[in-house]
Amino acid sequence: MEKNFTFIIMGVTGDLAKLKLIPAIYKLLKLNTVAEAALIGVARSENTIQAILAEAKKNIREVDEVVWQKLCNSAYYERLDFAELDDFENLKNKIVAVEEKHGLSHNRLFYLATLPEHFEVATVNLAKVGLVNSKDDKWERVLYEKPFGDSLHSARQINKEIDKVFLEENVYRVDHYLGKELVGNIALLRFTNRVLEPLWSRVHIDSVQIICDENFGIKNRGNYYDKYGAVKDFLQNHILQMLSLVAMESPKLISGEYLRNEKVRVLKKTKIVDILLGQYEGYENERGITPGSKTETFFAAKLLVNNRRWRGVPFFVRAGKNLTKKETVIHIRFKAVDCLLAKSCPADNNYLTIRIDPNEGFSLELNSKSLRKGFEVETVDMDYSHNSVHGVNTPEAYEVLLEQAVLGEQALFVRNDEVELAWKIVDRIDFKKLEVYKYPVGSSGPLELTDWNKKNNIIWKS
Repeated sequence: MEKNFTFIIMGVTGDLAKLKLIPAIYKLLKLNTVAEAALIGVARSENTIQAILAEAKKNIREVDEVVWQKLCNSAYYERLDFAELDDFENLKNKIVAVEEKHGLSHNRLFYLATLPEHFEVATVNLAKVGLVNSKDDKWERVLYEKPFGDSLHSARQINKEIDKVFLEENVYRVDHYLGKELVGNIALLRFTNRVLEPLWSRVHIDSVQIICDENFGIKNRGNYYDKYGAVKDFLQNHILQMLSLVAMESPKLISGEYLRNEKVRVLKKTKIVDILLGQYEGYENERGITPGSKTETFFAAKLLVNNRRWRGVPFFVRAGKNLTKKETVIHIRFKAVDCLLAKSCPADNNYLTIRIDPNEGFSLELNSKSLRKGFEVETVDMDYSHNSVHGVNTPEAYEVLLEQAVLGEQALFVRNDEVELAWKIVDRIDFKKLEVYKYPVGSSGPLELTDWNKKNNIIWKS
């Protein structure tokens, strides 16, 4: 691994850079995952790198001042308008000067931490000034932050422009859920455990639940959120990525293009067959929200994967804001066994649960004999807690993703066809024909969810 590079954050004044990206680079330096890294922050406003770093530092626990100062000493700011080619020429000159000053190789990681409407023009201008696809033995890689467009049409248009000027091997489309430790563990859990893989099909699995509940609202993201809503913010990317990891066939190797090929095959066979939308009370009063907005902050959906392995198995997915608790979890519900007991048959099926956040880990629910109660049955958990085994130093998702990008490993990033297939699934929803039901803050969703659950024969596992 080439352990020095220049990290260019386009949109450095935004929350993502301060909350996640700069702290991630600091952590990679602290762990010596990278030996040297210059940081060049880019944005349209007049600003200083000192002010930006001061904000970012607040989001790092237990700062090592020596490492932090090392980062500060190689950090710079450049004002840039995405539509101005001359500004990109200035950026190129800045990058070359910084690399010469710090003795860095010609390795560059560009991160577009911007809204997707800037992707096309920034992509074109990066190519026009020769900042990507160099001919020498060094690399330039471009990371695009989620969301990647706002529809199938826009995603195709962005991909079309990227394909004109970048090699796909240099393109890294970010879905930060793929950097989460337990999401990355789904494939390993499936394909390295003999006790699970033979059971992983419609023969033995009754249904799958993917839940992404949040106990907070949209915070300061009103302008963004009101345009996208919960379905485009969560279902199109995070949930469909997790679904494809759960449902995919065994890859030749658990790495790179092999994983992405199998996820694509799943998405080609996936469709939404029913969906319910909700909006928390008071959403219209949030800053940046259009009066009378019908944007959904909650959804529950039933999806089917129409292939031989999963035909007929429902995938129930749910996500929402301002709900009872914060939880991202996957429940695999196995089919019930025939009860051979005279009484006290198991009350529920076996579950394999993958906890992504909080308390990362997984557990398997089994039925066992109750103590001193004859042949009465009770449920017991075989539980693995990631923090109990590895401590609380689980790497942040963006730390993992940046490290993988530096390594040139694309398995945790989304390929162009994956993005378009996910948008194709979501674009089939006719939002104009769907009611958006209100629900109280701190509840489990709209009251109408009860009837929806009955219609689809689903009891959400708590």
